[in-house]
Amino acid sequence: MELKGGSSTVRRASGDWSSSSGTLSSTCTPSGSPSYSDSGRGFHLPSIFSMLELDVEERAKKLRHMKLLVEEFSSGNVSERWLSELDVGWLLHLPDGDASARRLFISRQLQHLVRNWITALRQVEESVFAYFDGLAREDDIFSASLQPDVTGFAGFVEATLLKMLPFVDAVVALKIIHPGSGERATDGVEAVEKLQALIDVRDALSTASEELQFCPHSSLGHVETTRIIDEMSDLLSSNLGKLDTVIWDTTDEIRTGIMALAEDNGPRGSPGIHRVTQSVISYIKLLDSKHVLMSRIAYEAAQRRTYVPDIQSIGPLDSLIMEAFSGLEDKLVSLSQSLPCDSLGFLFLINNSYFVWQQLHQLFGMEFPMAILNRKIDDYIQSYLQASWGPVVSCLYYDPRPLRLGRYSPLPLFESEFQKIYNAQRLWKVPDPELRTRLRNAIIKKLTSGFRKFLDEYKSVTTPRITPQKLEEIQPVTIMPVSGWFLTTD
Repeated sequence: MELKGGSSTVRRASGDWSSSSGTLSSTCTPSGSPSYSDSGRGFHLPSIFSMLELDVEERAKKLRHMKLLVEEFSSGNVSERWLSELDVGWLLHLPDGDASARRLFISRQLQHLVRNWITALRQVEESVFAYFDGLAREDDIFSASLQPDVTGFAGFVEATLLKMLPFVDAVVALKIIHPGSGERATDGVEAVEKLQALIDVRDALSTASEELQFCPHSSLGHVETTRIIDEMSDLLSSNLGKLDTVIWDTTDEIRTGIMALAEDNGPRGSPGIHRVTQSVISYIKLLDSKHVLMSRIAYEAAQRRTYVPDIQSIGPLDSLIMEAFSGLEDKLVSLSQSLPCDSLGFLFLINNSYFVWQQLHQLFGMEFPMAILNRKIDDYIQSYLQASWGPVVSCLYYDPRPLRLGRYSPLPLFESEFQKIYNAQRLWKVPDPELRTRLRNAIIKKLTSGFRKFLDEYKSVTTPRITPQKLEEIQPVTIMPVSGWFLTTD
């Protein structure tokens, strides 16, 4: 299977990974127009070619407004008004104050600021497209009276972009903090969040740089138009190499840092979804959703030998994903062993492994490891049943009497052991409703099958207070949606 993005071609599920361009990250839609970025959870906007769908009056309105802004700029005013209209007036204050205050401002609302910045960049690009589209048209409504001077317009756009580009450096400079490390959340951002922001900003710059090359060219002044468009495109792409380097460095820091995080951030008695599980899953899904870009960056890191894939038979990015998945599996087993009892440890493995399977089983290339993980989940469930409820069933066949003399009923011991385990586990968490039902049914099956077998073999014993029907009504693993805690329901 091949995924193509501009001049970048990446072959998945093989060892052949190559790229003929260091700048392209967009994909191609069936209509031939570049889409905004790889499909995934990043921020997306419609293609610049949607400008062609604007009616004549709307384009004229945009040009009139742009001419007014350019005239103000030519009179000595900088582009503050336009930045405010684009909802990124905060860019004007980024150079103010010390670096720590700037990092604090950005880290507190990183994704929101990135979305605003990308939207503003797209609107700048649309204005450039509308301007050169107007120059190329011969309609009366797009006469010279509507068009700003070419030189003045180019200077205005360049000044605006130069006000916007420092945000790239500000995102690059953000400090990464690891949950559980003791660092304050206001000191920086989590690594996966920074990686997402870096990729989204890079996608926006790359896409805008590429799409500007599609601007219409006027038959008059073709050379000048081409020069201006090339300069704008080069300005936008000037940070791509630096971003690629920082994206890989951040990826590598996540690769080594997430697992270290778990060392000092154990489950602490809870069988719920661990934070390291959530972090690794977010990391894997981000790498997969940006496969075109990240495959090239990982390939280049492998070529430089700054990254040596553990699995040589597949591409570097697929190896990176598999290494994260395998490392998570090993870490979960290690974390489960720190819990106070085997039952809690197995339930921890069930919860976390099932969450991993839910999130990854549909990813390309993960079919085989997910099938193996599914079998492991079944084994964990059986181990949990044996550790928790096996001793309850075994009470039915325990006889403390020497030589088994006289009448003895094991039912009181069975009932006592059942209540003890039930009370101990009634508050244990199983967040997923489908898994909770699956576990409940497995517990009921184990208890009732053993109990019915005992009743069939010893029909003369005292009538039990707990019947097989009663066992089926009791739900040892049930959840109260409002509080998020497990509560018993009869």
